[in-house]
Amino acid sequence: MPPPAWKEKRLARPVAELMAKPGSGLAGLLQRAEALARVDAVVRDLLPPSLAPHVRVANVRDGKLILCTPVAAIATRLRMEGPGLLEQLRDHGVTGVAALEVLITPDLPGGR
Repeated sequence: MPPPAWKEKRLARPVAELMAKPGSGLAGLLQRAEALARVDAVVRDLLPPSLAPHVRVANVRDGKLILCTPVAAIATRLRMEGPGLLEQLRDHGVTGVAALEVLITPDLPGGR
C-alpha cells in the first residue's frame, strides 16, 4: 500500500518559481501586496509632508480605502479631507475606491 499523499516527500522549489506560478496563492498574494504598495505610494505623495509619515494604507476592500494612523488628530483630519483625497486618488489613476475609512492604530510605526 502506498503512503498517504501528505507523507510523500516533496522536493524543495525556489520561492521565485512558486510566486510566478499562475493560480498560485503566493502569486495572488504578491500581486495584492504590490497593488497596495502602489496605492500607499500615491496616498503618501498626495498627503501634506506633515501627515504622510504617519499614515499607512491598510487595505482596499469593497470599494473602501482603509487608512491607519497612530495619531487621533491625524485620523480626524483625514476623515475631514476624505472626499478631496478620494477625488485626487481617482485623478492619479487609483480606481475602485468610493469611500474612506480611517483607523487609529497606536502601535503603527511613525507615530508621535
